[in-house]
Amino acid sequence: MAMLAALLLSLLVAAIAYGLLPVAVRTRTAQYERIAGLRPVDEAQVPLWRALLEPFNRLSRYLPAALLARTRRQLYWAQRSGAWLGWDEVSFTGLRLAGATLGLLLMAPSSPAMAVAGVVLGGWLPGLLLAGRARRGERAFRRELPHLAHLLAMLVASGLSVGQALERIAAQPGLAGGWFAEWLAQARGQRPLEVLLRRAQETGIAELANLIAQLGELERTGTGVEVVLEGLATDMSTAYRAEVLRRAKAIGSQLILPILVFYLLPYLVAIGAPMAASILGLFQ
Repeated sequence: MAMLAALLLSLLVAAIAYGLLPVAVRTRTAQYERIAGLRPVDEAQVPLWRALLEPFNRLSRYLPAALLARTRRQLYWAQRSGAWLGWDEVSFTGLRLAGATLGLLLMAPSSPAMAVAGVVLGGWLPGLLLAGRARRGERAFRRELPHLAHLLAMLVASGLSVGQALERIAAQPGLAGGWFAEWLAQARGQRPLEVLLRRAQETGIAELANLIAQLGELERTGTGVEVVLEGLATDMSTAYRAEVLRRAKAIGSQLILPILVFYLLPYLVAIGAPMAASILGLFQ
């Protein structure tokens, strides 16, 4: 039992390190080239230790579809910030199941309550790390989107076709430009705007889906949407600035608990404990 627990602990630590450590530039470039359909996926590149998680991967397929869909969306954004490359919703959920099993094996000898705590903690920690990286990737995308929307409106107003404007946008650096490049490459031989609209709806970012929908309207009518595109770009900029201000105002309230726990409480204990001991000594 102890050897099995040690093995699972090693797997969990290795998986978290694999997901969080910086990725080499050539590895990341190869990943994006495979996503864009420029290079085939080489299954042999999967590390050997990942194969040991396969039993848990099989179990994860029986979990609720909503959980797998949420994990898929979080991985989508986390991978665009350079983390958890090479993972999908099935393998990541298998990792969480392995962590929960590890927590059970380590804590079960203590007490039933500790066993439950071990299961919850082992399954929750990878999900917490993934959610943090996903939020970071999505925020970076949202930060870049207003600039690309303004650029797109300018390109269309200058007389470029929708297809030409999208090619220019796809050549821009950053997450948002990479998103357009990825799905335009996937849409070769299809109707690009239909593919982009479907993928935009999957991101859950309403502003992106609305922007693609307006491009489709421009392609159908040929005129009259340039002003609408510029208005959308301005609205995106305004909404992003408002979101940044909201988060900045919320930082103060979010810091209250950490300050109380990690600063004020230790200070009170350090000062109060000797005083309490002195007072008690007077009555002895």
